[in-house]
Amino acid sequence: MVEIPKGGSAAQNPDLSWSQVQETILMLGIVVAQIRHAMEDSSSSLNQLATSFSTTSEQIHALKSDLLEFVHQLPDELNLEERVTQISEQNIKSVVAFQFYDRLSQRLEHVCGTLSALAGLVSDRQAMFVPAEWLKLQERIRSQYTMEQEKILFDAILRGVAINEAIELAGNVRLLESSELDDGIEFF
Repeated sequence: MVEIPKGGSAAQNPDLSWSQVQETILMLGIVVAQIRHAMEDSSSSLNQLATSFSTTSEQIHALKSDLLEFVHQLPDELNLEERVTQISEQNIKSVVAFQFYDRLSQRLEHVCGTLSALAGLVSDRQAMFVPAEWLKLQERIRSQYTMEQEKILFDAILRGVAINEAIELAGNVRLLESSELDDGIEFF
């Protein structure tokens, strides 16, 4: 977590102890707090949505099982079995789309960790000038990534690739991963 310097911002009334490093750390703290606050706000809605998808899926499965017992007694034009199958398929598509939020939460948590670690290094007046400390920070950040997209983006930026190009490289991996997701539902 970003450790906020005591006394807060002095930018409006700078004195001899004013430091752009302290202001940078404060701004990093604001960003981390905003991201975490937004994630906490959405967490209860996300949990409710996940429960709803799960319950709906169970109900669809039970309905389909019950329907199979009586389908031969019902008029063919009702197409009930086909309609239940379509509802089930739509529910699965919704769950797969729901995975986006799960990935987003994971990425935002990594962003918070990165910003906090960066603020920690910048606030250490001795370590911030030691290249080996920056390498340790980079290695620590990269080791926390679980998605290949994140690693590709991170590595590309460190190699000096332009941000838009690095995002495009990572996006190409996302296209490959999304085709793999069609085979099943996987939460991160």
